[in-house]
Amino acid sequence: MGGSLRHLFRRPDRPRARLLRARTTDGEPMSGSAFRRPRLLPSLLVVVTVAGGLAAAKNAQGIGELLGHTDWARVVPALLLTAFAYACISAGFVALGRVVGVSAPRWPMMRIAFVSVAVNQLISFGGVVGYSLRAVLSRRYGVATGDALAMSLVHSYLNNLAMFVLLAAGILQLIRDPATDEAWRRTLQASGVLVVVFFMVSSSAMFHARLRAVLVGGTAGLARRLLPNRWASPISLALRDLDFALGRMATGLRNDPMAAFWPCAFLVMDWVAALGVLWYCLDAVGEVVPLGVLVGGFSVGVVAGFASLVPGGLGVQDGSLAAVLALQGVPLQDAVIGVLLFRIVYYVVPFLATLPVYTTFLRNREVVTGNG
Repeated sequence: MGGSLRHLFRRPDRPRARLLRARTTDGEPMSGSAFRRPRLLPSLLVVVTVAGGLAAAKNAQGIGELLGHTDWARVVPALLLTAFAYACISAGFVALGRVVGVSAPRWPMMRIAFVSVAVNQLISFGGVVGYSLRAVLSRRYGVATGDALAMSLVHSYLNNLAMFVLLAAGILQLIRDPATDEAWRRTLQASGVLVVVFFMVSSSAMFHARLRAVLVGGTAGLARRLLPNRWASPISLALRDLDFALGRMATGLRNDPMAAFWPCAFLVMDWVAALGVLWYCLDAVGEVVPLGVLVGGFSVGVVAGFASLVPGGLGVQDGSLAAVLALQGVPLQDAVIGVLLFRIVYYVVPFLATLPVYTTFLRNREVVTGNG
């Protein structure tokens, strides 16, 4: 597969930066027809703002419970760690440009990544909202839709692998916990084996085209048999795009193995910072939680929210996280309030902070080509 993609990895010419009008079409190698309408951006931003506002309002319903139970001085480190985590996510996304062979201006892409990640974290529908916004905004800086989608898919894939590593650590912590019921412990052991197998297969698929072809073909065939065509067809397209993006990444890493260092480093720093945010939020409501308990609750809660079909895991992630913390000895009331504070700090605040940035995207009609 790598041989057929060599034309995608030629070093682009680096002309002097110049301003030009964004075009309504470009030669994207992946399915990107949804982004060709010239007036899509204003409509998309309106949808994102309204949906995000509704999600933020839903999260703010319990803020009255926080007022009397929170040490707000402890929230400041949580906010700083949140900013650091989002900066790491954004930097990791931009660093992937080198891996998949995309030349893009660094700081505009950092800003685009930050905005789109904030949207995805709060109102994610499998990443569709953030990916669409990212693809539309990236075109204004000379990045083809297919290139932006490739970076998004690879970033999401690596992020999910990291999430399952964290889940394995959380399951191990719950298995070792003396308070865990024996039947529940056996269930966790079986789940842990499945997680390890999934991680190994997914990691191997990044670099083996034949294994990817088997997995993609099998999953697409299963979708066609079990689901209506209106659902199976988009799944097949998404799998094809993911296969294409991983092929680009594998070829890029074979040519430059060290290109993976910064994306992976930023990914690890992001997850560590997110754990720190949760710790400070629980500390702010008066509960100092050991690291093992924190990892156990956080990993299960995040995966439960990710696996649910509810936008942003609303309710599912919070309930799972609070329940697992309570099972490990954290008082239920403190767990519920701490998790609510975590959602507001880590999900709602970044989204609200990015709203003023949308106006700059609407005002700025020009794009810059070349490296920035």
